[in-house]
Amino acid sequence: LEPSSRLITGGEAGCLLLHGFSGSPLEMVPLAEALAGEGWTISVAQLAGHGTSPYDLARTTWEDWIGSARQAYADLRDRCRRIALVGLSMGGALGLYLAATEGAAAVVAISTPIRVRPLLATASRKASRVLPLVPVIFRLSPRERTMRRYRSPYTRIPLGATGEVDRLLDATREVLPRLTAPTLVVQGRRDWVIPRESGPQIVALAQSSPATLLWLPRSGHVATLDRDRGMLFDAVKGFLRTHLT
Repeated sequence: LEPSSRLITGGEAGCLLLHGFSGSPLEMVPLAEALAGEGWTISVAQLAGHGTSPYDLARTTWEDWIGSARQAYADLRDRCRRIALVGLSMGGALGLYLAATEGAAAVVAISTPIRVRPLLATASRKASRVLPLVPVIFRLSPRERTMRRYRSPYTRIPLGATGEVDRLLDATREVLPRLTAPTLVVQGRRDWVIPRESGPQIVALAQSSPATLLWLPRSGHVATLDRDRGMLFDAVKGFLRTHLT
């Protein structure tokens, strides 16, 4: 497996999968394979600045991430009649933004923040001046060791880029009231990365959308690789069968 964009050809209905900040398409591969079993065409995008070097990530902006996601959406739209957007973490915010501004048959936001934690944002702005790169801390349950091969290739991330994540979340909150596509929001009860109120607030802001919140009892932030991934995959497939086919 390599951290590059991937296409699984299927029918006229398609799913665009968007990975998280400092992640890569690898973390979406297990979900992509599960969705491909439904006969849909699956595209796993590689976002700008990701899958190469943390220095490349440090040079990108939230508009670059939106641009690469929008291009992947346009490429899939050339192939498919109906498209669902499925994103993890920052990828979920990108999916919500695109669904509100570009239109989509449905959108799934997994482990998606509504804002960067205030203390983290402040600390990152100050620390990035003297410590531009920090180690990535990623933990999976010992039972999930087989999932480690899907981890991001980055071992360090640029602290300053968290400001761009914050700007993306600002833009996403602004457009959420315009979202009309059916929405599934999924959050792990053991996710310490994002604020606990993220999922409920997304549902509340998406007031024009039929939105549903699903809690995963044993999962942390990278829910596509964590202990409840089977529950997650079944929920996403069931949701998309209703709204994509």
